[in-house]
Amino acid sequence: MVDYPFQLDDLAIIPEEIISKLLVVSFFHEKRRVKVASPAPTNPELIKFLTEFATANDYVIDLYVCSMSSFTYAQKVIKINTKIEPEAESTPGQVQAAQEVSSNTDKIKLAKQLENVNTTEALDVLFAGAMALRASDIHLEPTEKILIIRLRIDGVLQPLPELNLSLYKSLRSRLKFLSKMKLDITSVPQDGRFEFKTIQKAIDVRVSAVPTPYGESFVMRLLTGDSQAIKLEELGFFPEQINIIRNAISKPNGLILNTGPTGSGKTTTLYSILQELNKPGVKILTIEDPIEYKIKGVQQSQIEPNKGYDFATALKSSLRQDPDIIMVGEIRDPETATTAVQAALTGHLVLSTLHTNSAAGAIPRLLDMGVKSFLLSGVINLVIAQRLVRRLKYPDKAGDDRYEGRVAIAELLVPDRNIETLIQQKASIDQFNQTTHEMGMISMAQDGVAKVKAGLTTQEEVDRVAKDDLIENYPG
Repeated sequence: MVDYPFQLDDLAIIPEEIISKLLVVSFFHEKRRVKVASPAPTNPELIKFLTEFATANDYVIDLYVCSMSSFTYAQKVIKINTKIEPEAESTPGQVQAAQEVSSNTDKIKLAKQLENVNTTEALDVLFAGAMALRASDIHLEPTEKILIIRLRIDGVLQPLPELNLSLYKSLRSRLKFLSKMKLDITSVPQDGRFEFKTIQKAIDVRVSAVPTPYGESFVMRLLTGDSQAIKLEELGFFPEQINIIRNAISKPNGLILNTGPTGSGKTTTLYSILQELNKPGVKILTIEDPIEYKIKGVQQSQIEPNKGYDFATALKSSLRQDPDIIMVGEIRDPETATTAVQAALTGHLVLSTLHTNSAAGAIPRLLDMGVKSFLLSGVINLVIAQRLVRRLKYPDKAGDDRYEGRVAIAELLVPDRNIETLIQQKASIDQFNQTTHEMGMISMAQDGVAKVKAGLTTQEEVDRVAKDDLIENYPG
C-alpha cells in the first residue's frame, strides 16, 4: 500500500475514529465499490462495522490485508490532510425523492414507496415524505416482526402502515452513519445530528437512539430553520391577548416567561416576540438548545453542555456583550434562574421558558429554584402558559373534524399588587392559582372554549390538551 496512489477523497471515506480503533483504511472508491485494507482483517468488530457501513451507504466492500507499516503510512497521510469530511449535500436520491413525494401527502403511498426503493434512497424518501406531510418528528420503532414508523403531525403521532422489518436495518445503518453515531455500538443511548437538503431548503435533523429488545428505537426532530411569517396574529392569540403581550414587551426591562410542556409552542411564541422586537437599534442575543429558527439580525448561540457551555455559563457571558434583549431557551436550574432575574433587574428585557402547568405556577417554581423573593418582586412583566390544539381545516363544515396546522390556547398573567404580596409571602401554588382566578384571569381552558366558539378548533382538542384546567369555570 505504501506505493499506492492514494486519492484524499478515498482515504476520507472511513470515519477517522474508526480508522484508529479498528485499524482499517479505505484506499479506492468507484461508484458502489470500495476497497479497504487492514493489518487485522479478521477482527470481529471490524467485520461488524464493515457490514453496517456497507448497508448504510449501499457499498460493495472488498477487504484486503496490509502490513502494519503500510497502514501507519496511510494513517499519516490522512492526519496530514484531514479534516476532510464529506459535506451534507443533496444526493440524486434526495432530489428525486423530494420531487416524487412533495405533491403526495398520503401515508399509505409513502409506506409503499419506502418498500420499493434501495438502501440509500429509503431515508431520503422518508424525510421528503415527512416534510410533505408537515411532520415535526419521525419515530422508528422496531418490533419482533415489523417496523413501525410514526410521524408527529400537528402534535399528534400518526402511524404509517406496517412495514417490513428488513427496511429497519437499512434505515438504522444509514441514519447512524449520517448522524455520526458509533455504528458498532447498539447497547447504549446515542445522540447525533446531520443536515438533510431538499430542493427547497436545508433541514437540521436531531437524532436520538435508545436500545430496545428488538433493536435501537430512533426519534428524529426536523428543524427547518425557517423563521419567516412567525407572527403573533398567526399563532392563534386573540387581539386582546396580543395587546397584553405587546404592552409587556414594550417595557425596556423585566422578565417575560412562557410555560408549558414540551411541544406546546413556547419557543415559537418567543420567536414571534423577538421578530417584533428585532430593530436595527436593538441588540438581541439568544441562548438556545437547539437553535430552532435562524433570525436575521439576532445573535444566536447554542449551548454545548458537554463542553461546559450550559445555560448559566452562556447567560453570564452574554451579559458582557451589551445586549438589550436576551432570550434564554429554558430556565432549568437555580443558577440560570437567579442570573436571568438579576439581568432583568439591571436593565435587560429577558425572555425565557419554564416547565410548569399554569401561568401562576411559574412564580412558586422560581421561588423553589432559590430565587430570592425580594429579587422576584416587581421584575415579572408577563407570564404566558399555553398549549397547542389542532386547527380545523374547514371550520364552516359541521361534523367535518379535519385538521390542518395548530393554534395556541393560552392564559396570560400580568402580576398585580396581590401577586406581589404572595411573592413576598412565598405562597403556595394553590394560593397563586386562587388569586389569579379571583383577579378574573382568563384560564387556558376558558380561552380554548372561546376558540371553539370562534370555529378555530373542537372541544375534543381543548379537552385533550387542557384536561387539568377547570373548564366549567368558563362564564356562559
